[in-house]
Amino acid sequence: MSIEAVLRSRRIRQLDLSPFLSVNVDNSLKDALAAMQASGSGSVLVIEKGQLAGVFTERDLLCNAGAAPLDLSKPIGDFMTRNPGTLSPEDSVFEAIQLMDERGYRTVPLVEEDGRLAGILSVSSIVEFLAESFPQEVLALPPRAEQNFAAADGA
Repeated sequence: MSIEAVLRSRRIRQLDLSPFLSVNVDNSLKDALAAMQASGSGSVLVIEKGQLAGVFTERDLLCNAGAAPLDLSKPIGDFMTRNPGTLSPEDSVFEAIQLMDERGYRTVPLVEEDGRLAGILSVSSIVEFLAESFPQEVLALPPRAEQNFAAADGA
């Protein structure tokens, strides 16, 4: 079976998913950052009325940290990315890779059909899946994508 066929047939729910961190939309930026630091997470899912309202990532912090000092007492809802792209745990790994590539995401929130938050898929979970599923292909890759060898090296 080709790599593409495996990626299209494997469901996200079958991967080892990252634990996720969530905060309420009214929590302060300071509280969200403290939670991220305590958990070692680079992102937090923001919940409003039991539903996903947005995502706050390290990238959001850097983009909002411009010239003016940040007011850490403001609600996280003022800083988050609203309406992020989401996937269902039933979507394929191929669809996840496509969404991450198109939008530059490193994590994607997973939402059930009824709107409940199901988890988060990280790019590291996908890389781990690829390395475990295709060890020969991964190990045979050159260190640089554009690198070509004239002949096989070694025994």
